[in-house]
Amino acid sequence: MRVIAGKYRGIKLDTLKDMSVRPTTDRVKESMFNLIRDRLEGAVVLDLFCGSGALGIEALSRGAEFAVFADRATDSVETARANLAKTDAEYLLVRSDFTATVDKMAREGRKFDLIFLDPPYNTGADTAAIELIASRGILADGGVIVVERAREGKPPATPKGYRITDSRDYGSSTVELVEKASACCLTGTFDPFTLGHEYLLECALNEFDVVYIAVLVNPEKVTSLSPEKRVKLITQCVRKYRRKIVTEYYEGLAIDYCKKNDIEYIVRGVRNAEDLAYEREMAEWNFTHGGIKTLLIPARDADISSTAVRARLREGLSVDGLVDEEACAMLKDSFGRK
Repeated sequence: MRVIAGKYRGIKLDTLKDMSVRPTTDRVKESMFNLIRDRLEGAVVLDLFCGSGALGIEALSRGAEFAVFADRATDSVETARANLAKTDAEYLLVRSDFTATVDKMAREGRKFDLIFLDPPYNTGADTAAIELIASRGILADGGVIVVERAREGKPPATPKGYRITDSRDYGSSTVELVEKASACCLTGTFDPFTLGHEYLLECALNEFDVVYIAVLVNPEKVTSLSPEKRVKLITQCVRKYRRKIVTEYYEGLAIDYCKKNDIEYIVRGVRNAEDLAYEREMAEWNFTHGGIKTLLIPARDADISSTAVRARLREGLSVDGLVDEEACAMLKDSFGRK
């Protein structure tokens, strides 16, 4: 195992003899650091389950200013010490478990721009560590927690105000970024998702870090597309934004979905005076019954609607300019048009 890039590139790192300790592979490590490359220069780093110290050393090699390495196992600490001796980096090495380490960092008033979490898989340690990091306030403003976990495992639960802002699969591993992040929800039937909806999404992305798109399912309402098809269509349309957008359908009230996902704001579009009156009434109801606030955004083009798209598709007419290009083929297939 070697340092992949930066000032210590090529340095051979000692590995642990204990085969139960799983080192991050070079492929996963390279992919992980590609995700955070803009956050490394001058960063203060905490490698909380450090093992051999490979992740923290890679960060120091790529421009981080200082790193704290911590592990409860003596063998891990000694291996990390030997590897750090091959560098001239500024660091602190601690032998303690993650709970004691986070408490110590908080008492000392330390803040970290990057925190690496690579605990034993499927133990729940990632969730416990994130909760402790949040409660002790050791993540700096704009900082990020980088979690490596088993791909088949569950993502870590996040405390209030923290969210998974990126998630990538690499072989049998998944790397996720957890940050302090604001969120809102676009709610609707989305039958289908139009360029009007996409404009609302763009407005939401300008104001919030994460946007949830809740495809609401009303059993009493007949729709042209199944919930699964609507989610698939939206997912296809929003890929280009390369931002954290969660799309799923929900059989229930919008306020219940928001509470379930710790969301305080709903974003809705308004095309005309009739829309405005209805949306104001709904906004008041959502706030009164759920404490959920609503942001109303005037439509960029009042003529774009799901109703208009469905009507044109049934007549075999073009829907160019009404829906995303990626959606056209899927919609034509769904409505039996060539």
